[in-house]
Amino acid sequence: MPGKAQVFLTFDVEDPVTPASDDAVVWLAELLRDKGVSAAFFITGDKARALVRRQRLDVFEALRSHDIGYHTNHHSTHPTIAEYLEPCGWADGVAEVARRERSGADLIRDLSGRQLCGFATAGTSWGPQVPGALAELDIPAHVHSFSRTGGGHNPHWYAGALCFARSEATGPVEDDLQDPARFTDLIGRLPQTIRRAAQSEDRILHLYIGHPTMFVNQEFWDGLNYASGRNPDPGSALVAPPPRPSADTRTMLDRLARFIDAVRASPEAEFVAFSDLVAARRITPVFSEGWFATALAEAAGPNIGTTSRLVSPAQLLHALCRGIQGEDIDRAGPGGEVLGPVERPRSAEQPGHPVRLDDKQLREVADSVCRTVAATGALPALARTDGIAVPAATLYSSLLDLVARDPAEGLRSLPGTVPLSTRAELPPVADEISEHYNRRVRRWMHRPDLDVTELTRLTRAQTWSLRAAAAA
Repeated sequence: MPGKAQVFLTFDVEDPVTPASDDAVVWLAELLRDKGVSAAFFITGDKARALVRRQRLDVFEALRSHDIGYHTNHHSTHPTIAEYLEPCGWADGVAEVARRERSGADLIRDLSGRQLCGFATAGTSWGPQVPGALAELDIPAHVHSFSRTGGGHNPHWYAGALCFARSEATGPVEDDLQDPARFTDLIGRLPQTIRRAAQSEDRILHLYIGHPTMFVNQEFWDGLNYASGRNPDPGSALVAPPPRPSADTRTMLDRLARFIDAVRASPEAEFVAFSDLVAARRITPVFSEGWFATALAEAAGPNIGTTSRLVSPAQLLHALCRGIQGEDIDRAGPGGEVLGPVERPRSAEQPGHPVRLDDKQLREVADSVCRTVAATGALPALARTDGIAVPAATLYSSLLDLVARDPAEGLRSLPGTVPLSTRAELPPVADEISEHYNRRVRRWMHRPDLDVTELTRLTRAQTWSLRAAAAA
């Protein structure tokens, strides 16, 4: 029987220019508090510094009953996240995210006296190293991620972090609060939106309300100051957006209150705090005996699957290689998170692999995978032994075929030779994610000449690390 949709609300708090946007945060926080609803407010480092300058620490007090998250240090200031990650690979990119973002995250923790509930993507500026750096930043989840499983799962695990897909959010609702016809349509669609979420596998509904600044301003502050790669001249004041008439602000707040009431009135919905949802979904799946057979059954088929709640493709390949080494993986479990290949093999390092491996070669190839994972936390792009280099996808497919032929003994008693089968290099969702990323990242927020070739490659490679989050 379907349960209720778990509804969580988010705001991006980012405008350091207009003092009225500080008031908007307070009004929104108090409106929701009075209705008994807790939202997540994701704040930028620049906004936090502006609140200190304007002596508006009352804003943090108003957020006492809400979750507080992180929305990057400088948001649209150049270099943005995608711009500063442009020249980076994986390890140096993760380090760069931690270096540039730590001060903003620590400031918001200090000012609020709270732990951060998550890291929200700023606009279209994202890179896979951001979720990869969350552990170093002590942030438990990523919101508005460009990742997705391909199965509609929200949340999911990607690059070692719990992520909530941008594509699965409803909103920003602020656009509908400004226009009576759009608001009527929003309310009309709400029952179907809630019912669809309640009947989904995850039963989660992310209502992205939007930006407090848009309740008091008619335009975004950052588009006026940072479009197309430009930063304002040093020492010059940022251009303030034109203010919204106060009567329009009151109308938007009234419509938001009516929208919240409509959600509360639904018998198929319940509001949840984002931090509670994250805590419930960060659980480790239970690996009782027989999990391995379940994971193998989920992985059967022509493509690399990403919707398992037990293991990612990277974890399963690592487990298969450990099994070849003699480990009882059904008893031991799959181990921790495993990243997709983070290093690009040079063309000279990609010799043609043979059509089959003998048992000794297969054990050595499996050992090379295990050693690479132990050293880097990531799969190798090519597993090697004695001049042989086997692509990860080929090894994955071949080991699945081997186990399928004899599930009981496939890894314990290797045949004299094992044929190497072929499979697509990446899960099919890699194309979907990279198309979405490339289309959105090339917008006003970045330099026109931004080259995301390497970011796209790493984004695609990390689809090996995808799995759906375990149900609470």
